[in-house]
Amino acid sequence: MAISGRKTLVEAVTDVLVERGNQTVVSSTARNSGARFSDFGISTLVKKARDDGDLALCVWSRPDIPRQNLVKLFVEASEAVRSQLVEADPRRAELIRTAVAKASDQIQTKARVGSDDFAQAKSYVASLYSSGKLDEGQLITFANEGSFDKVTVALSLMCDLPVGLIERALVQNQTEQILVLAKAINLSWVTTVALLLLQAGVNGSSRQQLDLCFANFSRLQTKTAQTALQFYRMREKASRPPM
Repeated sequence: MAISGRKTLVEAVTDVLVERGNQTVVSSTARNSGARFSDFGISTLVKKARDDGDLALCVWSRPDIPRQNLVKLFVEASEAVRSQLVEADPRRAELIRTAVAKASDQIQTKARVGSDDFAQAKSYVASLYSSGKLDEGQLITFANEGSFDKVTVALSLMCDLPVGLIERALVQNQTEQILVLAKAINLSWVTTVALLLLQAGVNGSSRQQLDLCFANFSRLQTKTAQTALQFYRMREKASRPPM
């Protein structure tokens, strides 16, 4: 606890504090403006904050936490709340899902509005799209660079889907939707792998699932994926309030 309150904390120290410290130590470390966190430290903070409202607020208030990690934190927190409410009253499940999805969208929108990086990425990718230069080659370049914002905007435009849906697909611990989107717009497996590895980086997971993903990607028919994509579009339009 005493160490967590030091004026300056380097990544090697915060790695240990957030991994091994109790709830009080982890929160104290997260509140310390002089603390610096590695990718591992940030991932660990986000995981522990999912079930800890005080810690979640500490993480949210830090300017050095990457936006994709903030999105992951709050999307997963929303999922936990949704599961509890659905279990309590299954008959209201659909209403609950709609309400939580709307709350998640509002949080994601707030995160985007406050992000200069996202604004720059959106402007750049939109200019490529309007000039007919946004293609698979650009997408794999963005993914290999680890540019979360450029990838989300690019996939949003290429799939004709809201940015919020693409963000959730990239931050959740599920690969199925990424495979569907990639197959639907005829992306190669090489590009799909780049997207999966970007997703794995956000989730702090490994590459061990790639063989299974390749098998699923190979079995998935393009027509089936395009039907699913059309369903996503229809569902998003239906969920929007009337003008």
